[in-house]
Amino acid sequence: MKIGIIGAINQETERLKKIIHFYIEKKINTYKIYIGKFKSHDVFLIKSGIGKVSASVATMILIDLYKPDTIINSGSAGSLQSFLKIGDIIIPKKTCYYDVDLTNFGYTRGQIPGYPKEFTVNEKICNFFKKNADKYQLKYIKGLILSGDTFVRENESIKILKKQFPSAIAVEMESSAIAQVCYKFNIPLIIIKSISDESDNNATVNFKENIDFVSYQLSKFVKIILENLIDM
Repeated sequence: MKIGIIGAINQETERLKKIIHFYIEKKINTYKIYIGKFKSHDVFLIKSGIGKVSASVATMILIDLYKPDTIINSGSAGSLQSFLKIGDIIIPKKTCYYDVDLTNFGYTRGQIPGYPKEFTVNEKICNFFKKNADKYQLKYIKGLILSGDTFVRENESIKILKKQFPSAIAVEMESSAIAQVCYKFNIPLIIIKSISDESDNNATVNFKENIDFVSYQLSKFVKIILENLIDM
């Protein structure tokens, strides 16, 4: 199986390089791609950079050059709910944009014309983790995750997002863009996020303090996914 993995920043990709044997490094423009093996899987890891456009381009590079059977997006997210703690793993069932608004044309907030109002992801992985939570001592949370081109870092911003998207549990900057590209090309997508901050006035400091721990948490779950992907 060919698997593409997308991480936005160095901490996220470097931690994954510790669990996967990569033997080729390529550079396409500013994008670094690491090609390797994990058991029987061919793995293609790309560092996308931050934001929706960067993530979309990285996704297209993977699809165009390597034609992956599945894409995994692994990265950090800010909490929108008080029950989420630093390091908690989120396996979102859906993702959508919070900074898209075409409601005046009859679309749902967050919806791009020609696409669903929310992108459904992780259907197989949710079933797998539900069946094997005890075996792997897994603790994770399901829910809607939001994406936009802002690092949410203010209490007032949290209130606005929770009012507009009551079911959302976390926010970040890449997953919906990756989901849109995967939807367009019919590529199964797995999204896995870990909470790095609470999206509040302390978010910037907390993110810097926690990103290494969060990346470690993510790598453990990605390894489990890679070990069991064929059976999902």
